Amino acid sequence: MFKELKHKFVIINMSLLSFVFVAIFTVIYVLTAVSGERQINFTLRKVINEPPKRSPGDPRMTTSLVVDMDDRGNIVKSFSFVTMEEESIKEAVSKAMQSSKMSAKIKVGDFNYSFLKGEGPFGKKIVFVDRSPQQENLKSILIIFIITGGASLILLYLISLHLANSTIKPIKEAFEKQQQFIEDASHELKTPLTIIKTNLSVISANEDMDVKSQAKWLGFIHSQTERMSNLINDMLSLAKIDSLEQPLYIANFDFSKVLDGVLLSFEAFIFESDIELKTEIKEDIYLNGNKEDIQRLVTILMDNAVKNTPKNGIISVYLNYEKNNIQLTIRNTGSGIPSESIDKIFERFYRADSSRARESGGYGLGLAIAKSIVERYHGKIYARSNANVDASFIVELPN
Repeated sequence: MFKELKHKFVIINMSLLSFVFVAIFTVIYVLTAVSGERQINFTLRKVINEPPKRSPGDPRMTTSLVVDMDDRGNIVKSFSFVTMEEESIKEAVSKAMQSSKMSAKIKVGDFNYSFLKGEGPFGKKIVFVDRSPQQENLKSILIIFIITGGASLILLYLISLHLANSTIKPIKEAFEKQQQFIEDASHELKTPLTIIKTNLSVISANEDMDVKSQAKWLGFIHSQTERMSNLINDMLSLAKIDSLEQPLYIANFDFSKVLDGVLLSFEAFIFESDIELKTEIKEDIYLNGNKEDIQRLVTILMDNAVKNTPKNGIISVYLNYEKNNIQLTIRNTGSGIPSESIDKIFERFYRADSSRARESGGYGLGLAIAKSIVERYHGKIYARSNANVDASFIVELPN
């Protein structure tokens, strides 16, 4: 599909460029030809009214032929400024006289001439101008156009091919990610659905038992329903954040207080988990944005830190200005992030430790949502880790 799309892109692009090139070259060629004809006509009129002198400085000297004739059509005299034999001159005069037009083009041997008839001192006067310079000029222009146009089109084809690859690559990646997202979501939904179906089968097989005695199976169904609900909510959140049509309600709010509020909601859980919380939060840091988005961002990062911090571990939270950005850093001690996973942890459904993620009910969408929120604010989010020591998530938002 993408290969065909690339070929269509290149074909359309090259067709348009070829049309533009041909149109431009045609216009230049026609304008040059018209200009040449005007110059020849001007020279004919000039020579017939004022014959050129044999002067090297007169450009008409090398292109003009003036023939004076008597009333009977005999050549009285001629002024030849072009290399022509007497027979050729007679042939040119004969063809000019046979023409009913006062001015036209004729061919004598291998040469082309334009002529103009007029009145002379002995009767008729005919002026000839050699068209060879104009023809050579047009021929040279045509050769230049072919060579230049051909080389330009080859170069533009290579550029178009590169642009097609560059343009289609992100579309292809987005399409592949979407396909992978659908496959992963289907897989994640399939597991709880299978569990629910199995437990419903067990309940159906024991129809005589009361609800209380079937509480175990109902509990499994409830927990899996909750997992599915959380997954669907996360997927909807990602879809809304990614949607360009989703409005972003902007307001100026105190980021420091929002961060304090989120940390307060984790305080009891952190205490019960025997985790030490260290904070260094600069007061009165204000941000233009959506408070709910930032709350969710901090919640995701704190939830991730808590789940990956062992007992007696430490979570450190820093908020400060860094150059022209607001920088939030959440660091937790623990096993850290494997080096092969550091560039993948923000991908959707990616889990560095899938077994632990499943036990905690995660689907690998939290950090993907966090990244989408940060990118919506034109900020950056990245991770740093020291193996078996700690992991840090850094968020930089424009001030």
